[in-house]
Amino acid sequence: MGQLLGTLVGVAVGIGAILGAFVGLNALIDLAPKRFPLFAILAGALVGAVVGALANSGGWFLGGPLWPLGGAVVGAGVGILWGHRPPSPERQRSIPDRFRPAIFLGPALLFLFVALVVPTIRTVYLSFRSPRGDQAAGFENYRSVFGDEGIFTLNGLGNVFTSRLFVVGVAIAVVAVVLNVVRGRASGRGVDLTAPIPSMALLAGGTLVLLAGVGALRGVVWTNVYWVVFVTLFSTTLGLAIAWLADRSRGESVAKSLIFMPMAISFVGASVIWRFVYAFTPAGHDQIGLLNAAWVGLGGQPQAWIQQLPWNTLFLIAIMIWVQTGFAMVVLSASIKAVPTELLEAARVDGATEGQTFWRVTLPQIVSTLGVVSVTLIITVLKVYDVVKVMTNGEFGTNVIANQMFDEAFINRNLGRGSALAALLFLAVVPLMILNVRRMRREAVR
Repeated sequence: MGQLLGTLVGVAVGIGAILGAFVGLNALIDLAPKRFPLFAILAGALVGAVVGALANSGGWFLGGPLWPLGGAVVGAGVGILWGHRPPSPERQRSIPDRFRPAIFLGPALLFLFVALVVPTIRTVYLSFRSPRGDQAAGFENYRSVFGDEGIFTLNGLGNVFTSRLFVVGVAIAVVAVVLNVVRGRASGRGVDLTAPIPSMALLAGGTLVLLAGVGALRGVVWTNVYWVVFVTLFSTTLGLAIAWLADRSRGESVAKSLIFMPMAISFVGASVIWRFVYAFTPAGHDQIGLLNAAWVGLGGQPQAWIQQLPWNTLFLIAIMIWVQTGFAMVVLSASIKAVPTELLEAARVDGATEGQTFWRVTLPQIVSTLGVVSVTLIITVLKVYDVVKVMTNGEFGTNVIANQMFDEAFINRNLGRGSALAALLFLAVVPLMILNVRRMRREAVR
């Protein structure tokens, strides 16, 4: 109890010191246009004290705390010389305008630096160190990560190409492309793979090919790939379908509220809910799991759904889709409502059906929003941890990079390897964040 109170007092003192520094710096720059000599002395003393403290922060010189005091005295002397010949009144008035934004941003930037930048740099540093972080290890941690077949392996790649799912998926895609080419040449319109039928066929074929990979390729990295593709694909598709079907229909607000409701639940809470859905008890006992109760009611035997390789990963992915579909729906619904009504009315006047209007008019207008939603979902899913931790703790072949990183760093006490996994995850997320920021800037310019 005493330790907790001490921690709380320390946090309160830290927050008070930051607020005090914020208020004091604002009061200091307010002196510039009013009493410039006093401002120059105080500013010089402050800068000198900081420089003195930094100069002796490693204990390189004798004197200890005298260095900040000496720096303050020297800085105040420089301030006296500076304030003896003050700048023009216009420049004095411009000092608050130049420094106040930095002061307002200072606490937030300091927090981000301490909470994000410093841990990131330290994590990258530890990724090149030994398990305890006391010796240099070079790239050994990265080599061990990619050399571990439990994390990444190409074994089973040949089984993908012999899988029935792969054959069927490729056949569907090839037939769709061939038919589109034949019809395009016959009608003189050329090849258009963006039409509804070839697009949906290619999507279905790609999904079957990926399912073939789920059945053949194992490893933490491949599991993350399945999460990224399936969650992004189905959350975006379902969100778009719901947003379009509910748009301007009766009961739109009620339907969207129900779909968005899971977004109000944390990933841990959602996982606890779905543990009851997938709950398993042996045959002959009452089934408390919703899925097993329905399955037994249809004449089947109860199944341990989250233990069945390799499809248990898909059962976990369904949880994230359930949560994230509401996010995609809300963003895409706002984008659909922003489509100019003149374009929709012109398409209907030309005889376009509702489906053609959506595919040829609405969808091209919201492509940029689809990109933003997809990239945001990819970033979120790359870092997935909560669902796997609560549902299986990474057992039964469901482990992902974030959970493996936690196990390596805090359970196996291998800081080097855990940091290497964190660094790889960081490298995977950063390009997507840059892409998202650039797209948002382009949209802002338009």
